[in-house]
Amino acid sequence: MAHGKYIYNAQTQAYEIHRLSFGRWMKNLWIYLCIGAVLLGGYVILNRMFFHNQTPKEILLAERNRRLLHRVDYINEKLDRQSQSLAELAMRDNLIYRPIFGMDQIPADIRGAGYDDPDRYEYFNNFKNSSFLKNAVHTQDVTMRKAYLQTLSFDDVEKVAAHAGDMANCVPSLYPVCPGGKIQISSPFGYRVHPLAHSVVFHRGTDISGPKGTPVYASADGVVSLEYKHAGYGNMVIIDHGFGYQSRYAHLYTTCVAPGQKVRRGDQIATMGSTGRSTGTHLHYEVLYKGKNVNPWNYFDKDIDAKTYMTLVKPADKTK
Repeated sequence: MAHGKYIYNAQTQAYEIHRLSFGRWMKNLWIYLCIGAVLLGGYVILNRMFFHNQTPKEILLAERNRRLLHRVDYINEKLDRQSQSLAELAMRDNLIYRPIFGMDQIPADIRGAGYDDPDRYEYFNNFKNSSFLKNAVHTQDVTMRKAYLQTLSFDDVEKVAAHAGDMANCVPSLYPVCPGGKIQISSPFGYRVHPLAHSVVFHRGTDISGPKGTPVYASADGVVSLEYKHAGYGNMVIIDHGFGYQSRYAHLYTTCVAPGQKVRRGDQIATMGSTGRSTGTHLHYEVLYKGKNVNPWNYFDKDIDAKTYMTLVKPADKTK
């Protein structure tokens, strides 16, 4: 059957096929093309107004990219918190765990070595949001390296501790005088105005004031390396505890040890005085680790009371 449009012919009283003339066919085609052009133009205008000239596929990819960036940002926040926790562990490792066993600190540049090269992440340069991605990967790499090095450090400390024996007795942690009563910290470690020079200087120890003749005790096991009179420190005793530790006791009234003598934690070594450059009776006490002064307060057992303290110390048989 031929295809076409059927119309009713009243004269013949029958439906007859009606074929469009060429002119009518061209007119209809023109009408359809105009309608299509209008619809296409409307689509382009709406697309530019609301979708920034993006195709539906591009819009979908952009949304996925936004979600991925949000996840990366969340991961970065978690890495920052973990990095902070690792920094605290590294600080305790360097200042407490490793020094206790006479181990060298791990420098900060070693913990983060190898990740400051600007060309290391250049393969991100062709990506959108390249700086964001570089920072994310850099943070992850540094955090993983710090965690790995911290694990190795703890393994080393564990190995040394397993064979340390009485090493802890060589850490100068005992208060050098009995706490309580008239005993008090008169000048802490750090910068201060010097009582004689009247200028700001770094105080390399802790001053503990008390009555003249107050017994002074060794803060840890060791060997007396020096006992002499110093122009500034007056009567002074230095004990070498091993494992990088030394303790210094100055402005003493009397001493009761000699160079080369072995002492135990709590043995009396001197009495408090005001010799040398001093404005009053006190003990100037220093702790040195590998030749550098450190804050003695970080090593003291601050919870010990006078009664317990006296059970740990041994008075001298005689005073020099």
